[in-house]
Amino acid sequence: MAWDAERLTGPDGEDWRVPVTELEERRSRLSSALAETGFESALIDDPVELYWLTGGRQNGMILIGAEGSDVENTHWVRKSLRRAKFESGGDDAPDPITAQPRMRQMTDALHSLGATSAPAMLAGKMPHDRWQYFSRRMSALGEMQDATYLMYGLRETKSAWEIEMLRESGRINREMFEAVREFGGEGRSELEMAAA
Repeated sequence: MAWDAERLTGPDGEDWRVPVTELEERRSRLSSALAETGFESALIDDPVELYWLTGGRQNGMILIGAEGSDVENTHWVRKSLRRAKFESGGDDAPDPITAQPRMRQMTDALHSLGATSAPAMLAGKMPHDRWQYFSRRMSALGEMQDATYLMYGLRETKSAWEIEMLRESGRINREMFEAVREFGGEGRSELEMAAA
């Protein structure tokens, strides 16, 4: 089945994407935090953090420059650019979305986007061997720094939209458990309960 943006809406046609304003605010907060920490940039490839920053589940990376740096924010994608652009807000996406360069081209790609030092990455969220691989590939830019706790700290503070989504999720879960209590029981199949 081919990918189709029309199939990515809620039951009443709601747009289920993370709002572009939310993505912009998250990236801005990361950019400010990088500047405060003294990191020139961060290169994020962890799927959870990537979703938080891009609104998408594409396999790829996002480069975020520190506030005041010359690093250009860029979302790199390994597979579907079309889907990544849709998930990040379409024509309103906060930053460029392009094909991810091969690792042997990474240093040149980072230089072309204004990087003068190795970007910080999330050491706490990747295997040691992967960290070492990135360190070797980007060694011409210097030593990589760890931004794991920086990201954790940013994600701890919830926005109004995130709080609204948590409440909505809680409401849906409550309805589901109430339906299970009312219609479920011994001898009922999961399909029967799901249809209730």
